[in-house]
Amino acid sequence: MKTQAFLTQPFDYFNTTKTKWLYITIAIVFAQLFLIIFQPYGLSEEIQSPDNPLLHKFLFFFSIAFSTFFALSLSQFVLREQFGFQNVNTNKYMIWLLIEALILLLINFGMSFIIPDLGNDFEKELNLWFQVAMYPKLLMILIFPFFGSVIYIAIKRLRTEVKVLDQQLLSFKYKYDKTKQANMLHIKDEKDQLEVSIALKDVLYIESSNQYVLVHFIENKTIKKHIVRNRLKHILTQTETLPIKQCHRSYAVNLIHVKHLVRKKGRDALILSTDFQTIDIPVSNSFLKFIKQELNQ
Repeated sequence: MKTQAFLTQPFDYFNTTKTKWLYITIAIVFAQLFLIIFQPYGLSEEIQSPDNPLLHKFLFFFSIAFSTFFALSLSQFVLREQFGFQNVNTNKYMIWLLIEALILLLINFGMSFIIPDLGNDFEKELNLWFQVAMYPKLLMILIFPFFGSVIYIAIKRLRTEVKVLDQQLLSFKYKYDKTKQANMLHIKDEKDQLEVSIALKDVLYIESSNQYVLVHFIENKTIKKHIVRNRLKHILTQTETLPIKQCHRSYAVNLIHVKHLVRKKGRDALILSTDFQTIDIPVSNSFLKFIKQELNQ
């Protein structure tokens, strides 16, 4: 995407309370870590100086955290709405980022009246040029959590959009044509004798239970099951041309009824949907790749 096109895109990353608090939290944490780890702008000498007791050092870092919290909270929750920066494009929001750094500078300056700087150079801080010199430093510190928050939110949105699109695609792809749905599923027992015949569109899934299989199917808007003495692997040889595929050591599902593939509590599952009930069928890791291929055909 070209720069001009990007700048004209709507900037909606901080339009909810949750994303605003995320940005504020990241900014506070980043500012503290940046100052503690790198100790820029002569801070290392002031921290090591014996003239600054531990309490003063603590109050200094507390004032930075509070200034960041108060300035960004005021900016995001109050001033953006008052100055019409709620629904703007990226180009216009960059202007607000400059204003936000100025707000942070003013709040930080105000805090110096309450909590003195470690260097005890309050008269120096009152100098206009000193504050002008501080502005680009604050802006640079603010830019990192700003872009970090935007990237994090963008990735999270992308993952959500991919998941939604995946579910939508699956819901369309698993609808087999009417002729296949009209087929009958003929299941034989271990002696190769016909045990039961069920309309393919009514079969939900087949479950293995030792030397038996349970065929779960729909009848009169209820889910029923029929027990057949045979092994699942033998049943699957009878359904090779049908959309009944194994997804687990103990399960085979009818893809006609699959709504989508999800991951719950660290495990993959197929969601089978009927007019009256939704069923979760586990997908084991050994069958996951195979199932994905079947669903994407």
